[in-house]
Amino acid sequence: MIDTGEQIVPVEVKAEVNLKAKSLKTYREKFNPEISVRTSMSDYKKEDCLINLPLYAAEEIRKCTGAII
Repeated sequence: MIDTGEQIVPVEVKAEVNLKAKSLKTYREKFNPEISVRTSMSDYKKEDCLINLPLYAAEEIRKCTGAII
């Protein structure tokens, strides 16, 4: 979780390319965050409310979420 000061952003880290993330999906269904982030071995992809970042770009999470960390 990242607290941007305006919102809570859930973050999930996957060590593989498999993006079937039940925990993040469940969280998103229950709390409906404006944005969530998943890092994995997969390429960058931005969907409606989900940003997929490659693991090597994990340090860019704060830029994607507007967080002040």
